[in-house]
Amino acid sequence: MRKLVVPLVLLGVLAAVIVLSQNSSTPTLRIAYVDLEKATESYYKWQELNEKYKRDYSFYQSKLKEMEDELKRLQERGASQAEIQKKREEILARKTEYENILRNEYQPKIQEVINEVVKKISEYASVMRYNLVLIKQNVVLYGDPALDITQQVIAYINSGKK
Repeated sequence: MRKLVVPLVLLGVLAAVIVLSQNSSTPTLRIAYVDLEKATESYYKWQELNEKYKRDYSFYQSKLKEMEDELKRLQERGASQAEIQKKREEILARKTEYENILRNEYQPKIQEVINEVVKKISEYASVMRYNLVLIKQNVVLYGDPALDITQQVIAYINSGKK
């Protein structure tokens, strides 16, 4: 009998909470979700950073291409295996160096832009009086498209573009 009392009490409390939450005097809970990846990729600062990254990446790729062309010339003229191996090792070392340069330069900048987008989403949610905004990628299994505020957020975060 005691085992049945606890679930019945909990069921009664849950029913009371539901009835009280339906009271018109309580504020309406406003929930939305946002596609953080899409919002970030649509942010003008992200796009500018991405363009700069592409230019830097191309620059380093051209340097590697020059080194690979030099390797081919060495092979064509019949250089020793030691010279060829030395050139290959040099190319691999430079490739690693260039990857590290790009990572060290852009990782903090990427994080800064993401943090800025999250902050702007929070500002937008506050201004629009949302009680809860979820990230679509990690949290929402299903969301009514009417609750998706991604496009509004994109417009908001890009409104400060100079």
